Amino acid sequence: MASITDDAIGVRRAGRSDLDRVLALYRLLDGPYAATGQAISEYGAWRTLTDDPRQHLLVAEAGGRIVGTATVIVIANIGHGGKPWAAVENVVVAEECRGRGVGTRLMAAVGEMARRFGCYKLVLSSNAVRTEAHEFYRRLGWRQTHAGFSLEES
Repeated sequence: MASITDDAIGVRRAGRSDLDRVLALYRLLDGPYAATGQAISEYGAWRTLTDDPRQHLLVAEAGGRIVGTATVIVIANIGHGGKPWAAVENVVVAEECRGRGVGTRLMAAVGEMARRFGCYKLVLSSNAVRTEAHEFYRRLGWRQTHAGFSLEES
């Protein structure tokens, strides 16, 4: 891919027509992200996500291609003066675009969204083996403040 400049990277909310391109990026992470079929189709999880005003699947575009994604989920809260908080999930940048500002621009948009909703905090989790991603988040000012645990339902 040709050189990408910060002003050439656009970030927008994903639309229904973006499903196949988003799933192609998710496959870079392997595991359950590679799943396809009715659960993710227009009539399943994808439609639920795109119709939910508290879930925002952002896509980064460069050169007419979707080259990155991040999902921001705004969560209502009765603590912290009733201020919501937000979780970031499914952060993916196409391999050939890493180190070119796509992830930085995408995460800036994530932060802007959390501020717009008045969130008191923004959290994300990242698989323990993704050490390059962890370094990227640290460069952006994120701090590891908690230990994360997962319980996978079968």
